[in-house]
Amino acid sequence: MKATNRQKKLLGFFKVRYSPNISAGAAGWEIGAIMQDEECRERWRRYLYLTKDFDSDSPALTPFDEAKLQLVEIPEDWSASDAMQQFRDELIAVELADSSPFDQPQPPVEFNGKSFMFTGKFSFGTRKECQAAVNDRGGYTPSQKSVSREIDYLVIGAEGSKAWKRGSYGNKIEAAILSRREHGTPAIISEEHWLSQIQKG
Repeated sequence: MKATNRQKKLLGFFKVRYSPNISAGAAGWEIGAIMQDEECRERWRRYLYLTKDFDSDSPALTPFDEAKLQLVEIPEDWSASDAMQQFRDELIAVELADSSPFDQPQPPVEFNGKSFMFTGKFSFGTRKECQAAVNDRGGYTPSQKSVSREIDYLVIGAEGSKAWKRGSYGNKIEAAILSRREHGTPAIISEEHWLSQIQKG
């Protein structure tokens, strides 16, 4: 698994040279070594507070003034993780402004060797019946409960909430949107589109 843009961003901030194909594990080892130093941790926090650079679209750093960075005073009640979550919430709100998280256009669906995850309620049948339809066509449905870039397709059921609110239903969609922005996967498709591809076979 390749390193994420967030990992590459942090390595770049500390001027660590790395291969474009560096793995997540190798990047994590480098970052762990860097963050053992309290001064490094504080410098990274000052950078985040100054630039609000929480996106994962690319490994590029937000330009900043070194002199300003040195003078930054972080409020005691400021939390990088809280600020990151707020950024993600705002990003999701923008993505879902039209109430549609689906890929535009929705891509052709390949089954053989591809992984599928389902969320919501389905007109096709139960979750197990949907999974069986994928398995019958050479695809597979991992037992993991959280969406990651290893999933090829997230299929959203036609029935149930259309509000895309937070919850067990909304969290998968949000995680998929964030993963799709950074890694290009999973594709997010509707039950209707998925069913049309099932019927082709």
